[in-house]
Amino acid sequence: MRRKYGRLRKKGNMIVFPGTYEKLVEKGYTYVERAQFDKAVEAFDQAVRYEPDSVEFLGPYAVALYETKDFTRAKDVASRLLHSGTADYVDAMELYLTISMQLQEYEEVEMTIGALLEEGAVPQELLNKFQYLRELNERLMKRYPPEKETDPAPMPYSVEEFLQWDRDAQQMTLASMEGTEVTHLIPFLVEVVEREEVAPLVITFALILLQQAGYDGEVTIRKYGSARTIIPTQFDLPTEDEQTVEVLRQIEMMLMKDPSQLELAKGLIKKYSFLTFPFGWGDFPPEEIAAAYKSYLDWLFDGVPLADTELMTRIREVDEGSEF
Repeated sequence: MRRKYGRLRKKGNMIVFPGTYEKLVEKGYTYVERAQFDKAVEAFDQAVRYEPDSVEFLGPYAVALYETKDFTRAKDVASRLLHSGTADYVDAMELYLTISMQLQEYEEVEMTIGALLEEGAVPQELLNKFQYLRELNERLMKRYPPEKETDPAPMPYSVEEFLQWDRDAQQMTLASMEGTEVTHLIPFLVEVVEREEVAPLVITFALILLQQAGYDGEVTIRKYGSARTIIPTQFDLPTEDEQTVEVLRQIEMMLMKDPSQLELAKGLIKKYSFLTFPFGWGDFPPEEIAAAYKSYLDWLFDGVPLADTELMTRIREVDEGSEF
């Protein structure tokens, strides 16, 4: 549980009003839940000035720093979390290792995972996840050895090998490339996005990397029974396109008096946008799409019958057919 408002605090010669620290922590949590990571970092930065030894928000603080690509500070916070005696030690360790990989500290990651596995410190149900981390770390170490960081090596595996992995491993591998130099991986990424058997979310990750690489060639995307030829650099990122932004605005007007349903609706809309990118909802107008999501929530919560329409069928197919 989060703390209730308590005693007076002092910062220098100033008395801090009761509840100031707690309100900042609450704001930080809320911003993380809403994926507003810049604002979350601001809130936690202020909170830590009042309670520099507090450990109650280190987890979301580290996540927010990671998402804003402040990896050095994120690792410091994650390290404090690990040494705080947290009950979620394994989750904290996974976060710490992921951050360390972003900092290209591959040897440390290898030694740490090896020690955890040898000591039996990883629960049985998480062994596969940590093994994926280890394998991914090994590949990154080969691709970016310390003495050749500016001279990327060729892809250490083929598309066919990549397709043999499960979806989690594929997603983790592509997500780890965000923010790195991926120009030399363009042929690999093009083949991935054009393979119909690849999961929709994995295709989206590959498309984002092609945008990152500035690829202005054509690729043909096949998802959910549709096909489309696009140029990646000519599209906005998922959830940032004009249609999704307007659908989110419409749903906010419809559900402004019901914050809990509004947040759930926003999550469903962003999920759809990400999974179906670059198809979106086709030519359906934003207000109709928002109304369909409101009906979908009525069905989820109250069992109100759904209209048998093409739009509703699409929404259900994407939502129920994914684990994202």
